[in-house]
Amino acid sequence: TSDAIRAMDYAVAHGARIASNSWGGGASSSALRTAMERAEAVGMLFAVAAGNEASNNDEVPSYPGNYDLSNIISVASTDSLGKLSSFSCYGNSTVHVAAPGSGIYSTVPNNGYETLSGTSMATPHVSGLAALVWMYRPQLSMHQVRDIIIGSVRTLPALDGKVITGGLINAKDALEAAWAFDPPKPPAHAPQAIDFEDTDPRIGAYGGVVTITAAANESDIEYYRVYMVSGAGFQLEAVGEPIPATGEPELTMELNASFVPPMYARALVAVSGRASGEMPARLRGLAPHVDIEDYGLPILGPKSVSWIGDPDTKKDFVNGSLLVERATDEASITTYNVYWHAESGARGPMLGSIAAVGFLEPVCSGTSCGLINMNRADDGAYVFERRPYGGLEDAEIRASGPGSVELTYFDTEDYYDKLTIGDEELHGNLTCCLPTMELSDGRTAIKWSSDDSIHGAGWSFRLRQEGSTVELQIETSEVLGSGFEVVPAYEKNELMSGMIVVEISGGAGKSQSEAYRGGKRRLATSEPSWGRRIGGANIPASNDKVHPTSVHAKQQKEPWLLQSGLETRSSARVIWSAEQVQQLSPFAARHGRVRSSFMVTGLAEEACTKPAIRAAFVQALAKQLPGVEESDVRLVRALGASIEEARHATPQDQVGWVRVEFEIEPSEGAHIIDLDRIESQLILLSIGRRPAEKFGSALSLVLKASGLPHHLMASPLDVVFTAPQQLSPRMLAAAPLLASAAEHSGDRRLHGAASPLFV
Repeated sequence: TSDAIRAMDYAVAHGARIASNSWGGGASSSALRTAMERAEAVGMLFAVAAGNEASNNDEVPSYPGNYDLSNIISVASTDSLGKLSSFSCYGNSTVHVAAPGSGIYSTVPNNGYETLSGTSMATPHVSGLAALVWMYRPQLSMHQVRDIIIGSVRTLPALDGKVITGGLINAKDALEAAWAFDPPKPPAHAPQAIDFEDTDPRIGAYGGVVTITAAANESDIEYYRVYMVSGAGFQLEAVGEPIPATGEPELTMELNASFVPPMYARALVAVSGRASGEMPARLRGLAPHVDIEDYGLPILGPKSVSWIGDPDTKKDFVNGSLLVERATDEASITTYNVYWHAESGARGPMLGSIAAVGFLEPVCSGTSCGLINMNRADDGAYVFERRPYGGLEDAEIRASGPGSVELTYFDTEDYYDKLTIGDEELHGNLTCCLPTMELSDGRTAIKWSSDDSIHGAGWSFRLRQEGSTVELQIETSEVLGSGFEVVPAYEKNELMSGMIVVEISGGAGKSQSEAYRGGKRRLATSEPSWGRRIGGANIPASNDKVHPTSVHAKQQKEPWLLQSGLETRSSARVIWSAEQVQQLSPFAARHGRVRSSFMVTGLAEEACTKPAIRAAFVQALAKQLPGVEESDVRLVRALGASIEEARHATPQDQVGWVRVEFEIEPSEGAHIIDLDRIESQLILLSIGRRPAEKFGSALSLVLKASGLPHHLMASPLDVVFTAPQQLSPRMLAAAPLLASAAEHSGDRRLHGAASPLFV
């Protein structure tokens, strides 16, 4: 649904007038309906498939076709005899028209053609007819085109009571009807100008007064109206109500309730209108426009500022660094501006600025946040723990990267109780090989959810963040004040109450006094204000040289990361590892691979070192997965007990456990759908006891046939699969780079792993 909404908003912003919707079904969505109402307001027509369940939409609604909106045409399907197709949904009060949808010769992906059936094939006939009518009479409104299509159907007895019109669309009759329609007639005169300045300090919200300079000639104008338009120049939503033309040279509209513009909105346009029609709201038309600029103020400021430095050997010059601890949430900050600060309190010249990076300290939302233990370790890492957990829990922890998440314990119900870190889903028992996942730049979400059935022992992890402190180097700079001011800014607007002043003499910064609080936004710097808009010149970038000071900004790693080094932990031992594949196959480069693993209890580690036994693993997997050949299966590595576990093992533990990680990549010529099919089969193996037992029995037979000595294998074997994952081409391409980095850095968390992306 969210993808459909984004697609609609994008189409509206770029001037599309017709949407052909060969999709649908499921429950109603208020967000989807709102998006379609936005499209209705700007004149977009929706042709929508009625559905292929052969049911009555009057009784069992199918959305979006069942929304009661004046820009929808819901379409049923007919066969070559003009009868309702056997699969087609219908509705005497909810489905508008019918169109051919059985046995339609159509295009398919990869430059092919096929004969297909469905209301999805009927719908494009209607959207195509709408385009034909609009091309014939471009001045017609959306509602007129819809009325023409619905009113020109050819009625058929077989469709009576099945669709509202009882008929099949007819292109000839629609074009003849279009000729008879009188198109809208907007005024010829337009307003002369529009002006607006945002006064709402909330980022993303706009408020203030819109001022319209009336048309020089209002003889054909009854009212004026203001619309938002996209950067591409097309009409979006209306702002406020129509303003009557009164003969006054200037009219105003006060936006008491601030508005949040839709995505892609870039300007306001003022148009003129009357009962017979309204001028189109376009950037490159007759109507005047004004760009909208968000007057937003930061909500937070830096947590702390410290000065580390000594006076320069030259008189009245300094060398040193400003250490700025970023705000806990930089969503409302674009830069931290740095100025000289005089003893009198006056502001001196600007030194430079430090770019905000969207930093966010971990914050939890959801019904189960109160159940999760969170604390800060001595080394600065955030520690999260939920042990044990209950049913129907739901929480989301949001934070920013770069950084890492290191699992320190993990045992949940396989497949159903999940901890999702970015795009990675973790579930089941991972205590044998707890992964550490890197967080890329930007914000990420860690989501936790459990169902109401069986539960595991719980989980815990350590979250480390980099870049919470940034260093601004000041090299051989003339002293132009007693210290420095660091003030947060959103674009050109500074939050003076969030300013921190630090003295050159050293020590931590102090918050600015109450003298800077209160008042309204003003351009003058001598008066107290919450926010300040920086006029004129652009803010210098952090690496600009501003005479007489040279300024350089760099990320300062947190002290705890510099002191602790790489931590070691007990982990599974690599018994055998395949050579790293440097070159991706053509299929993997386009579509990726499926990766999974299985744990075999009752098999000695020694067995995995024998090529014949590894070949037996491949043979058993190919037999278990329909459509998979032995050449499609690649073993990645075999893992055994950790060094600590092996040290305490007894002679009776010789027959223990191994975990075998593998990848499956269909042969060249396969389709991406084959990856989905393989993943589905592996999911069944991971959640179904009987399929796993069947695989264990088959594996035992293959291992015995390979000549494996009896003392290396118990009977029966116990096999448990982990849930599979599809690895995208981007992830596969990154794996050799990560492995190489681990090899050179000695990172024990990745070293020796043939596939560092495996979880």
